[in-house]
This record gives sequence, structure tokens and C-alpha cells, in this order.
Amino acid sequence: MTEVAVFAPGSLFVIGEYAVLHGGRALVVAVDSGIECRAAPSDDGWSLSAPDLGVDGPPEAVPQDTGARLLADAVDAGRQVFAVPGPLRLTVRGRGWGAGRKLGLGGSAASTVAVLGALAAAAGHDVCSAAFRRDLLPAAVDVHRAHQHGRGSGGDVAASVHGGWVDYRTLHGTPYAEPAAVPPRLGLAVAWSGLAADTATSIDRFHRMGRPREVAGVVDALLGVLDRFWTASRTADRAALQDEIRAYGRLLEDLAHRIAPREAAERVAWLTRAAAACGTAAKGSGAVGGDCVIALGPDDGALAAAREAWQRLGAEVAEVAPDDDGLRLLGTSGRDG
Repeated sequence: MTEVAVFAPGSLFVIGEYAVLHGGRALVVAVDSGIECRAAPSDDGWSLSAPDLGVDGPPEAVPQDTGARLLADAVDAGRQVFAVPGPLRLTVRGRGWGAGRKLGLGGSAASTVAVLGALAAAAGHDVCSAAFRRDLLPAAVDVHRAHQHGRGSGGDVAASVHGGWVDYRTLHGTPYAEPAAVPPRLGLAVAWSGLAADTATSIDRFHRMGRPREVAGVVDALLGVLDRFWTASRTADRAALQDEIRAYGRLLEDLAHRIAPREAAERVAWLTRAAAACGTAAKGSGAVGGDCVIALGPDDGALAAAREAWQRLGAEVAEVAPDDDGLRLLGTSGRDG
């Protein structure tokens, strides 16, 4: 049998959080900090090793109430979907900036994609082909969404599968992803807020924050900005595109002050304003009230100034860049068996 290794990039939401759960189109970008998974023939039955999570043993022995349960569930799903010959030993670990830490870079989505990709590669599938990626996306979204109690959109999964800047939406529960038309020379800077946000918890708080009419009002406001953003993207109007990113960030900031812990909401707002003062389009990314702050702009000087401002405020600047390749094979090696 053959040992295989794959890499799945992490991701960041550029715009579309929460609205994507209500029919909106999100822009998600893959980043070069992600998850590597190796699958090797095993003489001792199926096993799963995740050093970052302190797991090493049979997948069925992973407790239900741990983050590693997602990996075990992905192993179960992949074995069925791809008819994987086995047994195999799978080793999953973070790779790139922030490896082994929860930083809001789509690590759980990347882990799902990496495990499924490694199993598929072990079964002989071409994980880099467009046809395979189209088939992989709904399977990976199903596994990841189940882990988030049915709450996640799947946008982070799509970025890990396809790479690059991804135009993502769901229609009647089916995920759709295609390359996004992003104006050239649009740079990205990222900072870690220092406080983690849980996606499933944030979405649950969002839908319970008030009467249905209040939730609908917030969704309508987000969708309105999102529509204008995609119009600006289609016409390559960089200035308007940045204006809508800022507007969306302000709506998310208001939302964070309603549903997130006060310290987390204020921290993200503080970092966002510091980057905006440097001339960038800045906002929180992902679940509100924590995780990462992003800044976008065509001016490298403005982005450098944003990074310096974040450092002066004691934030950790993320050493990440867009990843254009998505899920990919790192290598194979033969073994008699």
C-alpha cells in the first residue's frame, strides 16, 4: 500500500458572515496556515494521531466532547464515501503560522478537508481535480456542519477545498463555490485578537438575541451591504468595495455588542479602528467578538502601517497570506504490504 500526505489551507471570511446563513453570497479567502494529514498503512488496525490535540488511538475511542471528535467523524465518513482500503494510521497536525492553536483561521474546516482528502488519496482519487473537489465539498460540509450542531455555513470548508478567493453560498442546503472576481493588487493583513470565538455558540446567540423581526432586520441590513459589495466587485470598483467591507464591519461590530462578551467585542472594535485609521478596509472576521481582525487595501504602505498599529496595541500579527491551491497532495511513498 501507499503512504500519502495532503495539505488543506485554513481560511478567513472577508465578508458575508451571518448573511450567508440566509441566502447571501460570502467572500472567503484560503490562507497558507492549515492542516496536514498523513495516511499510512497500519499493522495494528485503524488509528488516529493528532499531536496538537493530545490524541493517539483508535478513532472510535475519541471522546464525544472533544475537538478531536470531528477528526474521528471525518475518518468514519471518509471510509464510507471513498471505500478506503485499510487499515490506516492517520496523523493530523497544524502547519504554518499558529499551528496547534485555535486562532479563527478555519482550522476545524481544514482538518475535515485534510482527513477526507488523505483518505480519498489513499483510495486512489485525484484530490487536485476539479471534479473531485466538486464532489468533496458537500461531503465535507456535512461532516463539519454536524460538528457545529448544524449551524455552520460551510464557507470555510469551501475555501479549504478550492483555495484562493471563493464566492460561496448555499441554495436549499446545497453548497456552491466558485472563484471570486477580486480586484487585482488587493492585499491582506491579519491580526489575532487574543480571544477565541465559537462559531456555533455565536450563531445560536444571534438567532436568540430578540424577536424574529429583530433578527430579520439585522439580516436585511447585512444582505443590503453584501449586494452592494458584489456589485462593486463585478465592476472592479476597488474604492466602493472597500467602503462596503467597512460598512459590513460596522454592522458586525454592532452585532458583537449585542451577542458577544463585552471584552471580546471591544477588543475587535479597538483593533479594527486602529487598522482603519491607516487607510485600510478593516473588520472582524468570522464569528463576532473574537478570533481575527482583517485589513484589506491596494496600498502596501497602509497595510504595513496597520500591522505596526496592531503591534503597538499588543496584538499578534498573523504571518499568513492567501493560498491559491486549496487541497493538495504533498507526496506519496510506497510500502510493501
